[in-house]
Amino acid sequence: MLLEVMLVAALQAGAHPAQRTMREAPKPRASVKTPARKRPVRKVSRKTGPRVVIDAGHGGPDGGGPIQLNGKTREKDITLQVALKVGELLSARGVDVIYTRTRDTLIALADRGKIANQANADVFVSIHVNAANPHWRDPEAARGFETYFLAEAKTEDARRVEDMENESVRFEADADVSANDPLSFILRDMEQNQYLRESSDFAEIVQRRLARIHPGPNRGVKQAGFRVLLTAFMPAVLVEIGFGTNPTEAQYLASQIKQQQIARAVADATTEYLERYQRRVGGSAGTAPGTHE
Repeated sequence: MLLEVMLVAALQAGAHPAQRTMREAPKPRASVKTPARKRPVRKVSRKTGPRVVIDAGHGGPDGGGPIQLNGKTREKDITLQVALKVGELLSARGVDVIYTRTRDTLIALADRGKIANQANADVFVSIHVNAANPHWRDPEAARGFETYFLAEAKTEDARRVEDMENESVRFEADADVSANDPLSFILRDMEQNQYLRESSDFAEIVQRRLARIHPGPNRGVKQAGFRVLLTAFMPAVLVEIGFGTNPTEAQYLASQIKQQQIARAVADATTEYLERYQRRVGGSAGTAPGTHE
């Protein structure tokens, strides 16, 4: 009964974000201390084809997880390098690409998905580097790649990765407290459910493409409650491209040549997913799973 009352109240308050047509996408904030309402905005052209938002995990004071290299390379550096490469490849294929960040700055986790919503994007891809549990028997031996979509974590390891990535919120001076509000969560859960299958399919394609080029083991498609995916109302995935805590894999991830291979695999997976979706629904080139026009 309480759930029904909460849902009725929420629906009476107005339509949820996915039902609104948005024409402007805010640029990433230069500082998390800048109020969201004062952020500059960029014009987003009317969609004539697919639009993808690429998110480089972490940034600014949030360096991300450890990278077992020279002590200078950080997760935030690798994720940005790979994200930019993915975007370049997609742009060359005629895809409209928007980045949540293009430099070393911190963007609030909740704002990353909102950028995708306001850009009326079709899919959202967040790039990250994994880290082993220090309590494992041999943490440095952990290797491989895995792709997540938003749903309740089913395994202890998925919950570990969820906690690790969500911990970035501690760097945010003005974190979105509504993310913990029960009614807000219910509404977001309702919105995300319609993209659950699409996100799962997208994650499967990413894993299959990465398996062709990645030397590490395929750790499979998993699900977890990532804050960065919670506000993206479209098919959305978070890709852990390898373990920075493994010295050999860290060296692999820091290689510009290997980064290009990873980026191509993610870009190939993105275009394959969009093309398969179009064939399934028989839509036009400008109508994709995240379109709300």
